[in-house]
Amino acid sequence: EKYPDSKILYIIRDPLSVIPSGLSLVTGVLDKRFGFWNLPAEKRQRFINRLYHGLVMLLMRFQKDWTNGRIDKSRVFIVRFDRIMTDFDNLMDEVLEFIDHTPSENLMKDIQETAEKQRNFHSRHEYNLKKFGLNEEQIKFDCAPIYETFLNTLPDG
Repeated sequence: EKYPDSKILYIIRDPLSVIPSGLSLVTGVLDKRFGFWNLPAEKRQRFINRLYHGLVMLLMRFQKDWTNGRIDKSRVFIVRFDRIMTDFDNLMDEVLEFIDHTPSENLMKDIQETAEKQRNFHSRHEYNLKKFGLNEEQIKFDCAPIYETFLNTLPDG
């Protein structure tokens, strides 16, 4: 209501990356403050399972609202996270067009510099799904509509 002409960029990332990342972030903070990984295994797993289902629910809620027409698609631009890393300059051209903004020369230079950095960036993050009692098949199954709707792939298995 306050910004009726606003536009939103919604970043979608492969659930096989975003879910373990979210779990790692939350459990890491809890471990530093409360010694999460020293809790009894049953208590840890109950918390992880609830957090996992909450993360899946967040992804699925947006997907359901998107496919059921509850979201004005003319005001939302879906940004695939992998494109941020591999096709940043072209993605930014699309974003600038979506928000109807003519970039300055400085902005274009910054975009090109960032694109080069992104193409050469290799994350060192590796997540052990077994640590959280999960596996790829379960995540792909639980998040199948995310793959089909936003990532243009059907999950294996």
